[in-house]
Amino acid sequence: MEQMKFEMGDLQQTAPKRVKKRQLPRRNLRMLLLAILAVLAVVVVVVLLDRTAFDGLRRSIAYMRAEKDESGCARLYQYNGDGAGCYADLDGSLLVASGSEITLLDDKGNALYHEALQGGQVAVSAADGFGAVYEIGGKSLYLLDAKGLVKSMTMEGEIFSAEMGRDGQFAVTLKKTGYKTAVSVYNGKGEPLYEFNSAQKYLMTAAVSENGNYMAAAAMGQTGGSFQSTLQLYKLTSDSLQAEAELSGGVYQLGTVSGAFCAATDKALCFVKNDGTVASYDYKGASLSRCSLGGNKFAAVLLENYSSGGQTHLATVNASGEEIASLSVGNEVLDLSASGRYLAVLYSNRLVIYDQKLRECAALEDVSSARRVLMRSDGSAVLVGLTSASLYLP
Repeated sequence: MEQMKFEMGDLQQTAPKRVKKRQLPRRNLRMLLLAILAVLAVVVVVVLLDRTAFDGLRRSIAYMRAEKDESGCARLYQYNGDGAGCYADLDGSLLVASGSEITLLDDKGNALYHEALQGGQVAVSAADGFGAVYEIGGKSLYLLDAKGLVKSMTMEGEIFSAEMGRDGQFAVTLKKTGYKTAVSVYNGKGEPLYEFNSAQKYLMTAAVSENGNYMAAAAMGQTGGSFQSTLQLYKLTSDSLQAEAELSGGVYQLGTVSGAFCAATDKALCFVKNDGTVASYDYKGASLSRCSLGGNKFAAVLLENYSSGGQTHLATVNASGEEIASLSVGNEVLDLSASGRYLAVLYSNRLVIYDQKLRECAALEDVSSARRVLMRSDGSAVLVGLTSASLYLP
C-alpha cells in the first residue's frame, strides 16, 4: 500500500505575518496633548475671569427649549393667587403658599404637589433646593424639595418660625409646655437631629450652621429693665451653651453667610462665628427696609435714612462686616433677592440684576405685573405676579 507523504514547508515562510499597528508619531502626540491642555486652560481662564459669561452659557443650555418673548422672559408658571402668597424657588420648581393652599410647579408649569389648607397665616423658608411651609401659630409644617412633598409634619407646640439651611437641615422654634420656647432641628428627610428646651429666655428664631454642626438661637431677655437680644450657640451633640454673643437691636432675620451666622437686626448686620466673636455692619441710624442673606459670601440690605430727607441706599456686605459696595436708590424698591454671585432688585419700573460689587449685569424694563423677584444662582430670575410667574433669562 502506497504511503502518503506530507511535506512540511518552511514555518518561517508560511506562518502569518503580524501586521504592525500604525502608531502616531511622538511629536504629533505631544502636539495633540498640548492642544488639549491649551483648550482646557482657556476654559479655566474664562470661568475664573468672567463667571457671568459662563453662567450665560449654562442658562443657554438649560433653557434652550423655553419659549421666550422679545424681552427674554419665558412664562412658565400659572397658579391661584389671593394677594397674600409666599413664594420660593426650589432648584427650578416654584413653591407657592397661601392660607388656602400649597402648590409646587415644575419648570413646565405642571403641578408636582398640591395641598388645601384651612386658612391662617403661612410662611415659607427655602434654601439649597428645600422649602418649609408652616402656619405661624399652628402645628403643621410641610417639607418639600424640587420634586414634591418630602414629609408632612406635626410639631409638639405652636410654631414661631422655621429657618431652612444647607442640605435640607432646618430649625423650628416653637412654644412647648413647661418651657418658654424650644428649638428642634431636622434633616432633609424630616428626621429629628437635635432638640433644645429653653427655660430661661424666649427664643425668637433659630438657624443651623453651614457645616451642620451648630445651632444658633436668637434670644430675647431683660437686663436692668431693658430688653436685650443675644445669639446663643449650641453644638448639635450637646445641650451646653457653646458661646453667646450680644446683638445690636431686635432680630429681623437669621441665616448664614460665609460660614458665619448672620443676624439682620433693626440696627446692624451681625456676623457671629461659632466661637461667639462678632463682626458688625452698623446702619448708622438708618432703618432696615429689606435684606437678603442668600448670596454667596455676601448679604444685601436696603436702608432708608429718614433724617437725611428719606434717602435710600443699597449695600452688599461680607462676613467681616465690611461694605463691599453701595449705591443710592432713587426709585421705589418692591423686592430684592440674592443667590450665588447675583442680587436681583425689583424696582417699581424695572428689574436690575447686579453682582456683589453692585455692577449692573442685566436689566428688564417691563415689570408692571411683578410683585416679587426670586434670584437664581445661574443668573436668571423669577418674576412673580399675582397669578403667574415668568423666568427672566438675561
